[in-house]
Amino acid sequence: MANEWNEWRQHILISMEKQETELKGLREEVSNIKQEIAMLKVKSGMWGALAGAIPVIIMLAIQAL
Repeated sequence: MANEWNEWRQHILISMEKQETELKGLREEVSNIKQEIAMLKVKSGMWGALAGAIPVIIMLAIQAL
């Protein structure tokens, strides 16, 4: 019976190590995705500001005429 427990214990430890490795990989992926989202927010803000500035520039050009 003790031998069975040792085998089962080894199996559990191996499974836990595998899950720990997979969890570490998932955490790294989530971190990378967060960074990409932050970059996209900055880019969208810049494009939004540019798109908002175009009508203002056009209106200023029309008023200058």
